[in-house]
Amino acid sequence: MFADDDGDNFGFGGTFGHRQGGLHMRQRQFSRYYSAYPVAAHPGNKADANYGGKIFMPASALEELSRLEIVYPMLFKLENDEAATSKRTHCGVLEFTAEEGRVYLPQWMMETLALTPGSPVKVINVALLHGSLVKLQPQSTDFLDISDHRAVLENALRKFSALTVGDIVTIEYNNREYRIAVLETKPSPSAINIVETDLSVDFAAPLGYVEPSARAPSGASSNSMAVDGISRPSSSIAKDIRQKEEAAKSEISSTRFAAFRGSGFRLSSANKDKADAPIPAPRSYASTPDNDAPATETSHAGQDQPVPLDLPIGTLFFGYDYVPPPGSELDDNADTKEADKFKGKGQVLRQRRKR
Repeated sequence: MFADDDGDNFGFGGTFGHRQGGLHMRQRQFSRYYSAYPVAAHPGNKADANYGGKIFMPASALEELSRLEIVYPMLFKLENDEAATSKRTHCGVLEFTAEEGRVYLPQWMMETLALTPGSPVKVINVALLHGSLVKLQPQSTDFLDISDHRAVLENALRKFSALTVGDIVTIEYNNREYRIAVLETKPSPSAINIVETDLSVDFAAPLGYVEPSARAPSGASSNSMAVDGISRPSSSIAKDIRQKEEAAKSEISSTRFAAFRGSGFRLSSANKDKADAPIPAPRSYASTPDNDAPATETSHAGQDQPVPLDLPIGTLFFGYDYVPPPGSELDDNADTKEADKFKGKGQVLRQRRKR
């Protein structure tokens, strides 16, 4: 049985192990020092591994782990003994493709352990308890712009094998990086195994988040919306969408054609006051030639928008007289000549008999 930090026991206990000659043989432990390098220095271009919790180890480590018959999944504890205060974290292994004597770690793991490229790091195999609960805290309010947090985290945590309390991991979504701190784990208070387990996720308020008041003040800005009587900040995405919708509505209402906008009148004196009111002239958007444009309306240069045509009440506009293009008269004469052909009257030599 292996003892992890903080007094938590993580081991293979029970029936795990080997019996030989009636004696219980405890499993040997894998413990090696390697030179730590960030994933960005891996010769195989493994940039995606930066957003996970797995490392790259040399092929010799796989051979030794196979002889020790390590229980899967392979989990390791990483320690930096040279730091002022001993720093540690837990991880899984992604590939055994590193050069001999080297391990490649995600950038957030290098920062957690306070490692620089080439610094020694101790790698020890451990067995962690399967996790049942983890409490996370986003390190920025930008995380609130994500519509479905749990779906994003479920997809991101597939790249992790273990979570350690105190770590600040980095995930990627929509080409943006989000840093998330691990505040609490259960049933172990220090680290858990999250491979093939039902894990409940709890969220703490992001850093920098200010709890909105029960009611918005009278001078509140338009960057918040009220839902069920509670003022809640809206995301920048929702704000941009509302602004675009309002601009589109105002543009449509200003250019929309409205027919029959006049008012009706009676012969009685009941509507005498209404008769004295000015009648708004209807607007028509029929296109007009540049020469015949009314003096009150000016066409915008460089735009193909219809020009309003003001007509008296009761006047119908059916368009302008047709003006044939130049050269069309020749085509009309040709059609007339074709129509004049074979206009004679036909006769037969033998008359039909009358019955």
